[in-house]
Amino acid sequence: MSTRTLGLIGALSEMHIQPSASPDPARLALTESALAVADSLWRAEMRRTYGPDGVLTYAFSPEGQGGLGTPLRRTYEARRVAVALWRHERRRAR
Repeated sequence: MSTRTLGLIGALSEMHIQPSASPDPARLALTESALAVADSLWRAEMRRTYGPDGVLTYAFSPEGQGGLGTPLRRTYEARRVAVALWRHERRRAR
């Protein structure tokens, strides 16, 4: 995994849900972009680990999370955080 990828995962892990009464279109766009990148990284790691059908085969099983400390686990956690942040911002935008 590249230094840039690890930096993105670290930055995503540092993002927190910011309470605000009004929707913020810029933050929604940022979370959408972060989710797209995090999902892409996780999918690539799934393919690297399990082959071309890794996502289809293991996405919803414990294998899709990877073992503690593995690149797969780091990308899974980054994606999980990105999904939560994006969902929060999307709800505020409605």
